[in-house]
Amino acid sequence: MRLFALLTLLCAALLAGCGASAPQVTVNDPWVRAAVTTGMNAQGGMAEATPMMGHGGMMSSGGTSAAYMVLVNRGGTADRLVSASTDVAEMVELHESKMVDNVMQMAPVAGGISVPANGQVELKPGGLHVMLIGLKRDLAAGETVRLNLTFERAGTISIDAPVRMP
Repeated sequence: MRLFALLTLLCAALLAGCGASAPQVTVNDPWVRAAVTTGMNAQGGMAEATPMMGHGGMMSSGGTSAAYMVLVNRGGTADRLVSASTDVAEMVELHESKMVDNVMQMAPVAGGISVPANGQVELKPGGLHVMLIGLKRDLAAGETVRLNLTFERAGTISIDAPVRMP
């Protein structure tokens, strides 16, 4: 009986060490850029959709903002931020800003934002960020915005991000 118990413990220890640990994603220092809505129609609602510069799509003229943060993965398996949502914007996209021919361009990130195993990725102005499109209300410094971040492996993490001036 003792030998069986010893073998069971040994097998459990070996199995625990064989696989990579699951992603353990946390969000550090989240914040949202303060912004005001634009394009109110005569009835006090949002104006009609207008073309989005450089996106080939449409967006309301409710204004835009962005959320920034540091995504930290303390697990042994890489993960990926695949989507985000909030109730303060009509649409939320994962974006990247980059310099192309001396012009700053912004575009959605295909496939999401990778968070390496035992590593981190910073979402910051001028780089990767969560784009809030078609704001439903002004975002004033000092308030907070609830963001739901959905990861491929870690699932959905909800955070309250303070609004601040850049």
